[in-house]
Amino acid sequence: MDTTSSESCPLATALDVIGGKWHLIVLYALAQRPRRFNELQRLTPGVSHKVLTQTVRHLEANGLVVRTVGSDASPCVEYSLSTRGEAVRPVLAAMIEWGHMRLVEADAGALQQPDPASPPPHSRTP
Repeated sequence: MDTTSSESCPLATALDVIGGKWHLIVLYALAQRPRRFNELQRLTPGVSHKVLTQTVRHLEANGLVVRTVGSDASPCVEYSLSTRGEAVRPVLAAMIEWGHMRLVEADAGALQQPDPASPPPHSRTP
């Protein structure tokens, strides 16, 4: 497999579209319901206005998000998932489930790092 080209690698192709730091967070918010830009910004603390704008534009350019401008006197822009964006729902659901499992494991202490000075649990000492 050629690892230098994303053209023939489905995973690299998917990551090009949804692998950005904020992409999945925005898609998750839009999967719940259509949102205005300021709502998205409140749901993604730590992201700058510029980066969120770039994220939404990237998702729109890749056909995952639809930008709708209201017809009222004061223009209201709303973002929602497109038909193509709806196809990402199973990916989001799987990642959310995996994240929940990780949180449960962390709460249970299962993610504690082993002490490097202690021998591995299944090693035999001579």
